[in-house]
Amino acid sequence: MDKNEVMQWLERRGTRRTVEELPRYGIEAKHAFGVTMGALLSLRKRLGKDHALSLALWESGWYEARLLAALIGDPRRVTRRQMNAWAASFENWGDCDTVCFHLFDRTPFAWEKVRQWSASPRPFVKRGAFALVACLALHDKAAPDKSFLALLPSLRRARATSATL
Repeated sequence: MDKNEVMQWLERRGTRRTVEELPRYGIEAKHAFGVTMGALLSLRKRLGKDHALSLALWESGWYEARLLAALIGDPRRVTRRQMNAWAASFENWGDCDTVCFHLFDRTPFAWEKVRQWSASPRPFVKRGAFALVACLALHDKAAPDKSFLALLPSLRRARATSATL
């Protein structure tokens, strides 16, 4: 499937009810089709990893397209520039956490982004730092405790300067 086919798929499977429920979960998105995560996970299985499609879907600006972008992106092809650009455009906790959990934490830059993003004045970029730490704890089983302990000063400063996370 190409970007247009995926966007059509998303539009056909979206429901007004699902869109209307997003605020109930604290998700504000400028553009949403109302497709469930279960449907996105099903489509991910069909698509496999496709980094070019992932980039195109992110650029669409649609909430579910961005979630799918995280699901099909190839962490080996993610760059620092991509990570910073996507983080700067996080709209809500849903896209932030999904991108960090399914894509960014598997890149070689995840640890450095925790430090960098924890100092950001942007709430969802800062949240990305905390999400990455949680994801690294879950997925990077080889990481020694001292790697996490080294992040504590940055995270404490970030929490002290943040109204909400």
